[in-house]
Amino acid sequence: MVALRLNHVSLRVRDLAASAKFYQDALQLPEIACAAGKPNIRWFGLGEGQSLHLIEGDFGKTFVTMSTHFCISTTDFAQALQHLSSKGIPFGNLAGEIGKEHVRADGQRSVYLKDPDGYWIEVNGDY
Repeated sequence: MVALRLNHVSLRVRDLAASAKFYQDALQLPEIACAAGKPNIRWFGLGEGQSLHLIEGDFGKTFVTMSTHFCISTTDFAQALQHLSSKGIPFGNLAGEIGKEHVRADGQRSVYLKDPDGYWIEVNGDY
């Protein structure tokens, strides 16, 4: 089989400026050049050639549950939680308990947070 890797995740957003600010502030993602060349699209780096694409437009009847999420890993989980707390960004575990971590059976720790459009993001220390 051919080797595969994730290249990018695209999210439809209501307010491009608000969503861009969230991903820059909350997750400290750097904005990168957008090859699409359209004013309603902004790209953010996730490292190693991977990116997040935010596309402003009609959000329609999009409904997202916590089980529909993407995950970002960090080399310093404690520092990531401290950063989220310092910015006043609520996060919690799978049960929805604010400020609490989720711990998988294998010991992996993670938290979940929402962006301005209600998309769920998992942050874990599985780097």
